[in-house]
Formats: sequence, C-alpha cells, structure tokens
Amino acid sequence: MTDKQPVPPRSRGEQGPSTDRPAQRGGVQVRERNGIWQVNVDGKFCGDYQQKEHALAAAALHKVSLR
Repeated sequence: MTDKQPVPPRSRGEQGPSTDRPAQRGGVQVRERNGIWQVNVDGKFCGDYQQKEHALAAAALHKVSLR
C-alpha cells in the first residue's frame, strides 16, 4: 500500500497546488521530485524530505520564521 492519494482534476481558473508555482521572493516552496519532497525559501534550497507531512511542517516553520 502506498501513501499517495489520488488528486482530483482541477476546474478551469482554479489555481493549482503550491508545488506548481515558482518560488517567490520571501516565499516558501514545497515540491515533489521523484518521490522526494524539496523545500526552498526565497529560491534557495532548505532540505529534502521523504514524507510530504515532514516537508510541509518544515515549510510552515520556515514561513513563520520569515515574519
């Protein structure tokens, strides 16, 4: 059994997940590449994670620290 869940199709005009958007100044980006979740802050690499939940937690911590 895998941890991956099906993704529902997007309707027109609906913005995709944050993994589809490019890195923004002052922004935190989380994206998946080959089963590894990568976290970037301001376009700079911050870490790789094997689980999405861990990557999202790290991204949230980075986002809070930017304030």
